[in-house]
Amino acid sequence: MTNSNLEKNQKYCEIIESKVKLDAKPVAMKLLKTQDDLPEGYDLIGEKIRHCEMVRKASLGDKFYSTIEEQLCLGGAGAIGLRDMPEKLANGEKYFSLGRFQDLETAKNLTSKLSIVEDIHWGILYAPLDEADFEADVVEIITEPVGGMKLAQSIVYKTGEKINPSFAGIQSLCGDAFANPYIEKGVNFTLGCDGSRKAADIKDNEMTVGISKEKLEEVISGLESI
Repeated sequence: MTNSNLEKNQKYCEIIESKVKLDAKPVAMKLLKTQDDLPEGYDLIGEKIRHCEMVRKASLGDKFYSTIEEQLCLGGAGAIGLRDMPEKLANGEKYFSLGRFQDLETAKNLTSKLSIVEDIHWGILYAPLDEADFEADVVEIITEPVGGMKLAQSIVYKTGEKINPSFAGIQSLCGDAFANPYIEKGVNFTLGCDGSRKAADIKDNEMTVGISKEKLEEVISGLESI
């Protein structure tokens, strides 16, 4: 937790904002294994809301931390590693009851493939990227599809490989945009979910991209080059 992290993140944010169409800041997030890992300068969020809402708050300028006690959506909290996934979400029963799948077997098939951080953590930091004085585990960027295109171009610039996003229209900002890049040490693109569009005000014309710490510098370099 040094000023060098802040300077690097400010530079990264400046480059992203110069290349990608944004209406809000990229959001830096970091899982905290124990309370001892909590850095100075971060207050506990003063309300109980969903992870996706916390991402939106940070994108609009707030910096804070959360434990499981402040996470309203237990499925989101399970996906990002603050608790075990609730049984009825893990086994597909909840999504089947909501009419999302033709039968329970289909629901179970999908939920078994959702991205979930298995190790349980004490808390998680949220901050606008240009105010984060820590190395983020994942940076999430809420943007229009044209911004997603620019980010995709920054990736293929060096890899020469097509991108294979992983999403299902459920558990978007938690599973797709945080857990997936965190686990895969990569980048993932997601089109949102009903929960994030309703609770976190992800607009109809917006999508989200999650970038792991292992890929962030490569994405930034690609953005500078294209």
